[in-house]
This record gives sequence, C-alpha cells and structure tokens, in this order.
Amino acid sequence: MILRVVKLKVDPRKMEAFQLFMENLHDEKLRLNGCLHFDFFNERQNPNIFYSYTIWEHEKFLKQYKKTDLFKEVVQTLRELCIDEPQAWTIQNVFNQPSNEDESNE
Repeated sequence: MILRVVKLKVDPRKMEAFQLFMENLHDEKLRLNGCLHFDFFNERQNPNIFYSYTIWEHEKFLKQYKKTDLFKEVVQTLRELCIDEPQAWTIQNVFNQPSNEDESNE
C-alpha cells in the first residue's frame, strides 16, 4: 500500500470552484482500480492550503492512473485553480512493505 499526498495552494478567489471540483473528483477517483481511499484536508491556519490524501493498493495502480485522461484533467484544472505548482509526495508504509514476490508480479 502507498499513500499519495499533494499540497495545493488555492487561489482564494477560486476557492468555491476548487471545492466543487474536489467533491466531484472524490467519487471518480474511488472508482479507479486500486484506489482504496481519497480525501482532502485544509490547514487550519491557512484556509487556502489543501492536501489531497489518496491510498493506493499498490504503486502500479497509481502509475496506471497517471496515464489516464482523468489525471490529465486533474493536473490541468488544479494548475488553473492554484497559485503555486502543486507539490506531491508518494509515501510507502514502513511496516507493511511488499515482499519481493509482490513487486516481481508487475
């Protein structure tokens, strides 16, 4: 299992459009193969800074998602709604790392 975290600094004038976009994205993303959880949060001190939080069953599913039209649409839309370029991290669970056998099946 891996976690994908993306930090987004949203243009305050586009906050309503951003929230609507993310709410609509929620169900679409959860229908993707290997997407186990999708949510987004905002900083309490900076209400225009958000973090998307996606749990993927395996990194291969994240890679598949990055090749989809949906991913291209998400990237383009977020660039229009954000002040800065989004920052992203892919994080692996330290205690539940896949065995070598799991990785060889990709």
